[in-house]
Formats: sequence, C-alpha cells, structure tokens
Amino acid sequence: MRAVVYHGTGDIRLEDVREPRIRESTDAIVRITASAICGTDLHLVRGTVPGMKRGTILGHEGVGIVEQTGRDVRNLCEGDRVVIPSTIGCGVCSYCRCGYYSQCDNANPRGKGTAFFGGPEENGAFDGLQAEKARIPFANVGLVKLPDTVSDDDAIMLSDIFPTGYFGAKLAQVKPGDTAAVFGCGPVGQFVITSLKLLGAGRIFAVDTIASRLEMARAGRRSDRFQ
Repeated sequence: MRAVVYHGTGDIRLEDVREPRIRESTDAIVRITASAICGTDLHLVRGTVPGMKRGTILGHEGVGIVEQTGRDVRNLCEGDRVVIPSTIGCGVCSYCRCGYYSQCDNANPRGKGTAFFGGPEENGAFDGLQAEKARIPFANVGLVKLPDTVSDDDAIMLSDIFPTGYFGAKLAQVKPGDTAAVFGCGPVGQFVITSLKLLGAGRIFAVDTIASRLEMARAGRRSDRFQ
C-alpha cells in the first residue's frame, strides 16, 4: 500500500509499505477514505518536535471503513464507516475511566506523553493515518461510527481539529451572553470561534494580523453576535 513516510527532517516520501495487520485482540484495520495534514505534522517535518523515528507513517486525522477487527472488538463490524480520533486510549485505566484519554497508562506505557498516531517515539511511534490502511489500537474504545448523512469532509474535522477548538472554548468557561476574544484565527482559531457560538457567546472579537483569516471569521458571523 502507499503511505506518507518520515525519513528525516524535511525528508518525507510517498512510498510503498507493508499493509498493517492485527497484532492485539483489540485492534482493527481501517481502510482510510479521508485524511488531513495538521499543524503538528508540519512541526514533525520541520524538526521542531524531536524524536521522530525514521520509517514512521505520518498523520493523525482520518476517516475510513473497518476491514478487520480483533476478537475483542465486539462493537464494530466489517464495513462500518468510522472517524478515527487522533488520541489513543485503552478505555480501562484510571485516567481513561475519568475521561482523560490523553493520559492513558496503557496505550504508551514506555513513553512520556500522549499516545497518538504518526508521532515521535516518546508518543509511541504509532504508524499514522496518511496511508491507504491503518492499524487502530484499542479500536473498541477509539473508533466512532458515522451516519451516512455525515460526509468524509465533515467527519475528518472531528478527528482532531474541531475537538481541539471546542476544548479551548470550554476552558474559557464562556456562558450564554458572554463576550470573548480569540487571539489567532488560523484553522484552530476558526473552530474556537465556531465553538464559542455553540456555547452561546454574545460577542466574539477575532484578533489576527492576516486579513484572509479575519475575512473567514467575518463570513461566519450571525447578525451582530460577531465583530
């Protein structure tokens, strides 16, 4: 199969690699139908995040079709269409049971950080999702089924970037009618703005030095709720 593979700083190649296989009973193999490039990927490519292992498949945002499941994955079937969350969690450790999947004890036991696809060695060096197929650990916990009414282009946003923006908005503890300011209106900032609207913010100020970003923010305003 074809995949985007890391070979060193600035050395990223589209090449043929072996297809993934089931290793654990909680694994699934997913045929990727949509993937995306995150700003985190660019940090890895530029070398501003150290510890990348040569040969790692990049990418942590994906949508696909389940092709195979391990014997302990009972909530998914072959042919299910799913979105793949970027963070990997086991679902049974104390952190996962409290909803802190990024702090999972079991997904990355020898590492020092959150387990996620296509990342450095300390994050598990899991092969990523910019490939024709991917092995998904703890698939019974992470994969989320998608209805036919949600397109791949919409679903891919749920893999990482929209939840990131929504989490940032939630941290601001915005209540209906509150005024909020968003500093930086790149892709994540745009989703913060959208999330603030969902949370009922009465007025949102977008702050950026790039005119096209501000124009995109303005395009999403409703009445006088956004300035």
